[in-house]
Amino acid sequence: MSLKEVLNKAKKEKKKAQAIDTAKKVGVGLGVGAAIGTAAGVLLAPKSGEETRKDIADAAKNAAESIKEGAGEVGEKISKIVEEGKEKIGSLKKNKDEDDEVAAGGDKCCDDNESCCGGCAEVHEEE
Repeated sequence: MSLKEVLNKAKKEKKKAQAIDTAKKVGVGLGVGAAIGTAAGVLLAPKSGEETRKDIADAAKNAAESIKEGAGEVGEKISKIVEEGKEKIGSLKKNKDEDDEVAAGGDKCCDDNESCCGGCAEVHEEE
């Protein structure tokens, strides 16, 4: 790779990093602007202070409930994924143990209920 190519590559990477940084700043700015706009809209709305405070309290309660529900759903999904992973690992370990037993010359290869792997036909023929 020539020096010119290395410099061009470094220049492109620097531009890409700057573009990502700019995008992050724009995103943060939009988020802050939306929050300020929402707060100003609520505070300057033609409602009484009591109604505005009630609306804010209701919105906070709804947000808290949504977060709790979302967290519960995420927790359930994670638990399900963990259980499926444990089952797969157990199955893989069982298969490996059976393969090791066959490789070591063991006389048990497959259960009657399972299909044979093909490597233990001799063991079944001897039985």
